[in-house]
Amino acid sequence: MSGFVDLARAAQAARLARPDVPLALATLVQVDGSSYRQPGARLLVDAEARVLAGAVSGGCLEGDVAARASEVCASGRALRLMYDLRADLETIWGFGARCDGIAHLLLEPLPDWRWMAQAESVRGRRQGGAVVTVLDARGSGATCVLLDGGVSNGRWHRLHHESRLVSTDELAPLVHAARRTGHAVLHAIADDVTVFVEPLVAPVALHCVGAGRGAEAFAQIAATLGWQVTVLDHRPALLDALQLPAGVAVRRVGQIDAVQQAVTELPHDERTAVALLTHIFDVDVAWLTATLPLPFGYVGVLGSRQRAAQLTEQATQQLALRGTPLTARQRHKLHAPIGLDLGGETPASIALAAIAEIEAVIHARPAGFLRERQSPIHARTPTPELLARDAARTLADQPLRCDLPEFPDG
Repeated sequence: MSGFVDLARAAQAARLARPDVPLALATLVQVDGSSYRQPGARLLVDAEARVLAGAVSGGCLEGDVAARASEVCASGRALRLMYDLRADLETIWGFGARCDGIAHLLLEPLPDWRWMAQAESVRGRRQGGAVVTVLDARGSGATCVLLDGGVSNGRWHRLHHESRLVSTDELAPLVHAARRTGHAVLHAIADDVTVFVEPLVAPVALHCVGAGRGAEAFAQIAATLGWQVTVLDHRPALLDALQLPAGVAVRRVGQIDAVQQAVTELPHDERTAVALLTHIFDVDVAWLTATLPLPFGYVGVLGSRQRAAQLTEQATQQLALRGTPLTARQRHKLHAPIGLDLGGETPASIALAAIAEIEAVIHARPAGFLRERQSPIHARTPTPELLARDAARTLADQPLRCDLPEFPDG
């Protein structure tokens, strides 16, 4: 659900290379049972059966979906597809996949890809948002609404005429439910209209404090995952010497006094992680004291267990003196020493262990061996029920505002 940037780039490249070849977009809208990909996964294909970006399965469906693209591009009408992965896939590729689920997809023409770039921009701003796909009774549908921001104060962009089938009053509680759980919602509005609402969950933001050798490995791995990465240090020479991937931000912060101000200017929500890599005791204490009271999802400190205990004790004392004692919940998000027990000792291995731990914490997973997991590997929160408080949060009936150019239907 976070691949809009790759889809948009691939679509733009395809338009430049083959401007006369139409594009199509497949969206996984429902899974019954187990599936390699989850609702919200997307696949970009073209009318000549090329797979351009994304994925909706472990590799067994993409070719067949691409082969159907010419049909929807020629008709200008979306097509709903259902694949029963529990049976052999002899009819598709001549081999048996023996997966455990049923995948439901919408394959629709994509005359204009720009809404995907805007969706990625919405995610990056970390202020809420959602993408709405309407499924109709004719076996068709369309991705037709992009919400930029919160339900009550955001901008509703209409991308397709199918958006007229639903109102903001009907969408508001669904977006609230999707935002609350972080998972997509599939909900029947009426007998002939079902909507698929996908929250635009913000990417993980990783703040690496300390520009030593390990910071490069942290940044490289995190950037590969699509995270927003910032490396911070008070030493300009170290910052200038870093070799970082494109898109990684670098910021100079004063050693002690400027830490508090710097923290307030950075993202600090539940999908934000801080990795303290400075090896300088007073600097780590300053950052711990500034970050632990804020709603970060994860704070990790590089170093030994003994050093971690000393840092925690010092930060706890400083917070108590300020009248903001450290709570059990705030202490729980502190991971010191940083990382999972993977056994590696090189900077790259340590970075891998730390980022794997961050990934587990963000997803509320235990980070154990999958072979020992008793519940399904890809277990997801079921489609949430709409609570009474969500149903009450409706908007005045109003047409969807559209600041993007209205895209053609075919």
